[in-house]
Amino acid sequence: MPSPVSPDAGVPEHQPEPRAHQAQPGRRSVQFEPVQRSGGFQPRTGQFPARPAAEPAPAAPEQRPSGKGGGERRGGTRRDKIWSVVAFLVAAGVIIAVGIHFFGPDSGDETVAASWAVDSCAGPNPSPEATAGGKAYLPLPCEDPEATVTILDIQDAVSVAQLHCPDGTDVVFQKDGQAGGETQGVCARNLSDDHPGDPGNGGGQLVTGDCVDSQGAELACASRGAQKVTGLIVSGMECPEGTKDKLELGFDASRSFETVCLGGR
Repeated sequence: MPSPVSPDAGVPEHQPEPRAHQAQPGRRSVQFEPVQRSGGFQPRTGQFPARPAAEPAPAAPEQRPSGKGGGERRGGTRRDKIWSVVAFLVAAGVIIAVGIHFFGPDSGDETVAASWAVDSCAGPNPSPEATAGGKAYLPLPCEDPEATVTILDIQDAVSVAQLHCPDGTDVVFQKDGQAGGETQGVCARNLSDDHPGDPGNGGGQLVTGDCVDSQGAELACASRGAQKVTGLIVSGMECPEGTKDKLELGFDASRSFETVCLGGR
Protein backbone atom coordinates (compact mmCIF):
# COMPACT_ATOMS: atom_id res chain seq x y z
CA MET A 1 0.00 0.00 0.00
CA PRO A 2 1.44 3.37 -0.84
CA SER A 3 2.93 5.51 1.80
CA PRO A 4 0.92 8.34 2.92
CA VAL A 5 1.97 11.65 1.46
CA SER A 6 3.34 14.04 3.95
CA PRO A 7 2.45 17.67 3.92
CA ASP A 8 5.86 18.27 2.61
CA ALA A 9 5.25 16.22 -0.46
CA GLY A 10 7.63 16.93 -3.22
CA VAL A 11 10.53 17.50 -0.89
CA PRO A 12 12.69 14.48 -0.60
CA GLU A 13 13.22 13.14 2.75
CA HIS A 14 16.52 13.19 4.35
CA GLN A 15 17.49 16.31 2.30
CA PRO A 16 20.60 17.75 3.89
CA GLU A 17 20.37 21.27 5.01
CA PRO A 18 22.24 23.70 2.90
CA ARG A 19 25.66 24.64 4.09
CA ALA A 20 26.42 28.14 5.05
CA HIS A 21 28.63 28.65 2.03
CA GLN A 22 26.04 27.43 -0.41
CA ALA A 23 23.37 29.74 -1.68
CA GLN A 24 19.85 29.08 -0.90
CA PRO A 25 17.12 30.11 -3.16
CA GLY A 26 15.68 33.43 -2.28
CA ARG A 27 18.45 34.22 0.16
CA ARG A 28 21.69 36.20 -0.24
CA SER A 29 24.71 34.36 0.72
CA VAL A 30 27.39 35.95 2.79
CA GLN A 31 30.91 34.79 2.36
CA PHE A 32 33.53 35.08 4.99
CA GLU A 33 37.11 35.47 3.98
CA PRO A 34 39.98 35.76 6.30
CA VAL A 35 41.42 39.27 6.35
CA GLN A 36 44.69 39.74 8.10
CA ARG A 37 44.56 42.43 10.70
CA SER A 38 46.76 43.27 13.54
CA GLY A 39 45.88 41.00 16.36
CA GLY A 40 44.42 38.17 14.21
CA PHE A 41 41.94 37.50 11.45
CA GLN A 42 38.60 39.20 11.24
CA PRO A 43 35.77 38.28 8.98
CA ARG A 44 35.11 40.52 6.01
CA THR A 45 31.72 42.14 6.09
CA GLY A 46 29.92 43.92 3.33
CA GLN A 47 32.46 46.78 3.45
CA PHE A 48 36.05 46.60 2.35
CA PRO A 49 38.51 47.75 4.99
CA ALA A 50 40.35 50.98 4.24
CA ARG A 51 43.98 50.56 3.31
CA PRO A 52 46.53 52.29 5.48
CA ALA A 53 47.89 55.50 3.97
CA ALA A 54 50.89 54.74 1.80
CA GLU A 55 54.12 56.41 2.73
CA PRO A 56 55.47 58.81 0.03
CA ALA A 57 58.04 57.20 -2.19
CA PRO A 58 61.56 58.62 -1.88
CA ALA A 59 62.43 61.16 -4.55
CA ALA A 60 64.43 59.74 -7.40
CA PRO A 61 67.98 61.13 -7.71
CA GLU A 62 68.29 63.87 -10.32
CA GLN A 63 69.72 62.57 -13.53
CA ARG A 64 71.47 64.57 -16.16
CA PRO A 65 69.68 64.60 -19.46
CA SER A 66 71.23 62.31 -21.95
CA GLY A 67 71.37 62.39 -25.67
CA LYS A 68 71.06 65.63 -27.63
CA GLY A 69 69.97 67.79 -24.70
CA GLY A 70 72.97 66.78 -22.59
CA GLY A 71 75.33 67.53 -25.43
CA GLU A 72 73.85 71.01 -25.78
CA ARG A 73 74.28 71.65 -22.10
CA ARG A 74 77.90 70.54 -22.14
CA GLY A 75 78.48 72.59 -25.28
CA GLY A 76 76.94 75.64 -23.59
CA THR A 77 79.27 75.22 -20.62
CA ARG A 78 82.27 75.15 -22.93
CA ARG A 79 81.07 78.29 -24.70
CA ASP A 80 80.63 80.04 -21.37
CA LYS A 81 84.22 79.23 -20.45
CA ILE A 82 85.51 80.47 -23.81
CA TRP A 83 83.62 83.74 -23.49
CA SER A 84 84.95 84.16 -19.95
CA VAL A 85 88.53 83.82 -21.23
CA VAL A 86 87.86 86.27 -24.07
CA ALA A 87 86.35 88.80 -21.67
CA PHE A 88 89.37 88.46 -19.37
CA LEU A 89 91.82 89.04 -22.24
CA VAL A 90 89.92 92.09 -23.46
CA ALA A 91 89.87 93.56 -19.96
CA ALA A 92 93.60 92.90 -19.55
CA GLY A 93 94.32 94.60 -22.90
CA VAL A 94 92.34 97.67 -21.86
CA ILE A 95 94.19 97.87 -18.55
CA ILE A 96 97.59 97.57 -20.27
CA ALA A 97 96.68 100.25 -22.85
CA VAL A 98 95.56 102.64 -20.12
CA GLY A 99 98.74 101.96 -18.16
CA ILE A 100 100.95 102.66 -21.19
CA HIS A 101 98.99 105.83 -21.94
CA PHE A 102 99.40 107.26 -18.44
CA PHE A 103 102.65 105.70 -17.25
CA GLY A 104 104.50 104.86 -20.50
CA PRO A 105 107.35 106.85 -22.06
CA ASP A 106 106.49 110.40 -23.03
CA SER A 107 107.06 112.09 -26.38
CA GLY A 108 110.44 113.41 -25.21
CA ASP A 109 111.76 109.84 -24.89
CA GLU A 110 110.46 109.01 -28.37
CA THR A 111 112.22 112.09 -29.77
CA VAL A 112 115.53 111.09 -28.22
CA ALA A 113 115.20 107.70 -29.95
CA ALA A 114 115.74 109.44 -33.34
CA SER A 115 119.32 108.95 -34.53
CA TRP A 116 121.94 111.07 -36.24
CA ALA A 117 122.18 109.95 -39.85
CA VAL A 118 122.42 111.35 -43.36
CA ASP A 119 118.94 112.19 -44.76
CA SER A 120 117.47 112.24 -41.26
CA CYS A 121 116.31 115.47 -39.59
CA ALA A 122 117.06 117.65 -36.58
CA GLY A 123 115.71 120.67 -34.75
CA PRO A 124 116.74 123.19 -32.11
CA ASN A 125 117.45 121.76 -28.69
CA PRO A 126 115.43 123.81 -26.17
CA SER A 127 117.30 122.62 -23.07
CA PRO A 128 119.24 125.40 -21.26
CA GLU A 129 122.34 123.21 -20.98
CA ALA A 130 122.51 122.65 -24.74
CA THR A 131 121.96 126.30 -25.69
CA ALA A 132 124.45 127.72 -23.15
CA GLY A 133 127.34 127.51 -25.63
CA GLY A 134 125.31 128.61 -28.67
CA LYS A 135 122.63 127.21 -30.93
CA ALA A 136 122.34 123.45 -30.54
CA TYR A 137 120.32 120.74 -32.29
CA LEU A 138 118.92 117.34 -31.47
CA PRO A 139 117.82 114.57 -33.85
CA LEU A 140 114.09 114.45 -34.66
CA PRO A 141 111.86 112.48 -37.02
CA CYS A 142 111.38 114.41 -40.27
CA GLU A 143 107.59 114.44 -39.74
CA ASP A 144 108.03 116.13 -36.36
CA PRO A 145 106.81 119.75 -36.56
CA GLU A 146 109.84 120.82 -34.51
CA ALA A 147 112.30 119.55 -37.13
CA THR A 148 113.94 122.43 -39.08
CA VAL A 149 116.85 120.90 -41.04
CA THR A 150 117.75 117.76 -42.97
CA ILE A 151 121.23 116.31 -42.61
CA LEU A 152 123.45 116.33 -45.71
CA ASP A 153 126.66 115.01 -44.20
CA ILE A 154 128.34 114.13 -40.88
CA GLN A 155 132.12 114.51 -40.56
CA ASP A 156 134.74 114.04 -37.89
CA ALA A 157 136.19 117.43 -36.95
CA VAL A 158 137.28 119.33 -33.87
CA SER A 159 135.73 122.55 -35.19
CA VAL A 160 132.91 123.23 -37.64
CA ALA A 161 135.24 125.61 -39.50
CA GLN A 162 137.27 122.59 -40.63
CA LEU A 163 134.33 120.90 -42.28
CA HIS A 164 134.10 120.63 -46.06
CA CYS A 165 130.35 120.56 -46.45
CA PRO A 166 128.59 119.87 -49.75
CA ASP A 167 126.95 122.62 -51.78
CA GLY A 168 123.59 123.75 -50.47
CA THR A 169 124.60 123.54 -46.79
CA ASP A 170 122.65 126.16 -44.82
CA VAL A 171 123.62 125.27 -41.26
CA VAL A 172 126.81 123.81 -39.80
CA PHE A 173 126.90 122.63 -36.17
CA GLN A 174 128.41 120.07 -33.87
CA LYS A 175 126.28 117.18 -32.74
CA ASP A 176 126.71 117.88 -29.05
CA GLY A 177 126.41 121.65 -29.39
CA GLN A 178 129.80 122.13 -27.74
CA ALA A 179 132.89 123.77 -29.23
CA GLY A 180 136.00 121.61 -29.37
CA GLY A 181 136.46 118.05 -28.16
CA GLU A 182 136.24 114.77 -30.01
CA THR A 183 132.93 115.15 -31.70
CA GLN A 184 131.37 115.32 -35.14
CA GLY A 185 130.21 118.20 -37.29
CA VAL A 186 126.92 118.20 -39.16
CA CYS A 187 126.23 119.81 -42.53
CA ALA A 188 122.49 120.50 -42.79
CA ARG A 189 120.01 122.21 -45.11
CA ASN A 190 116.86 124.03 -44.06
CA LEU A 191 113.54 122.30 -44.57
CA SER A 192 112.00 125.68 -45.38
CA ASP A 193 112.45 127.64 -48.60
CA ASP A 194 115.03 129.91 -46.95
CA HIS A 195 118.51 128.76 -48.08
CA PRO A 196 121.24 131.18 -47.03
CA GLY A 197 123.80 128.50 -47.85
CA ASP A 198 123.19 128.82 -51.56
CA PRO A 199 125.99 130.81 -53.27
CA GLY A 200 125.61 134.57 -52.83
CA ASN A 201 122.87 134.46 -50.15
CA GLY A 202 125.25 135.37 -47.32
CA GLY A 203 124.92 132.33 -45.05
CA GLY A 204 126.19 128.85 -44.42
CA GLN A 205 129.78 127.84 -44.99
CA LEU A 206 131.96 130.13 -47.11
CA VAL A 207 132.27 128.64 -50.60
CA THR A 208 133.22 129.80 -54.07
CA GLY A 209 130.49 132.10 -55.39
CA ASP A 210 129.78 133.68 -51.99
CA CYS A 211 130.69 137.26 -51.12
CA VAL A 212 132.73 138.70 -48.25
CA ASP A 213 133.55 142.10 -46.83
CA SER A 214 137.02 143.53 -46.51
CA GLN A 215 137.67 141.41 -43.39
CA GLY A 216 136.65 138.16 -45.05
CA ALA A 217 133.28 137.89 -43.28
CA GLU A 218 130.55 136.47 -45.46
CA LEU A 219 127.59 138.60 -46.51
CA ALA A 220 124.99 138.59 -49.22
CA CYS A 221 126.30 139.56 -52.62
CA ALA A 222 123.58 142.20 -52.89
CA SER A 223 125.06 144.00 -49.87
CA ARG A 224 127.13 147.18 -50.24
CA GLY A 225 130.92 146.58 -50.40
CA ALA A 226 130.56 142.88 -51.04
CA GLN A 227 133.27 141.12 -53.10
CA LYS A 228 132.70 137.79 -54.81
CA VAL A 229 134.88 134.83 -53.83
CA THR A 230 136.61 133.13 -56.78
CA GLY A 231 138.53 130.61 -54.72
CA LEU A 232 139.73 129.49 -51.28
CA ILE A 233 143.32 128.28 -51.17
CA VAL A 234 146.15 127.42 -48.80
CA SER A 235 149.75 128.58 -48.94
CA GLY A 236 151.57 127.66 -52.15
CA MET A 237 148.46 127.50 -54.32
CA GLU A 238 147.48 129.95 -57.02
CA CYS A 239 144.13 131.75 -57.27
CA PRO A 240 141.98 130.76 -60.25
CA GLU A 241 141.62 132.83 -63.42
CA GLY A 242 139.41 135.90 -63.03
CA THR A 243 140.81 136.76 -59.62
CA LYS A 244 141.44 140.51 -59.24
CA ASP A 245 142.47 140.58 -55.60
CA LYS A 246 143.07 138.29 -52.68
CA LEU A 247 142.71 138.43 -48.95
CA GLU A 248 145.44 136.78 -46.86
CA LEU A 249 144.00 135.47 -43.59
CA GLY A 250 146.93 133.36 -42.46
CA PHE A 251 146.94 129.94 -40.85
CA ASP A 252 144.14 129.01 -38.51
CA ALA A 253 143.48 125.48 -37.31
CA SER A 254 139.75 126.19 -37.39
CA ARG A 255 139.83 126.97 -41.14
CA SER A 256 140.51 124.83 -44.17
CA PHE A 257 141.98 127.77 -46.19
CA GLU A 258 144.45 130.60 -45.67
CA THR A 259 143.71 132.88 -48.62
CA VAL A 260 140.45 134.14 -50.10
CA CYS A 261 140.61 134.88 -53.81
CA LEU A 262 138.39 137.83 -54.85
CA GLY A 263 136.93 138.67 -58.22
CA GLY A 264 135.70 142.19 -57.51
CA ARG A 265 132.31 143.61 -56.73
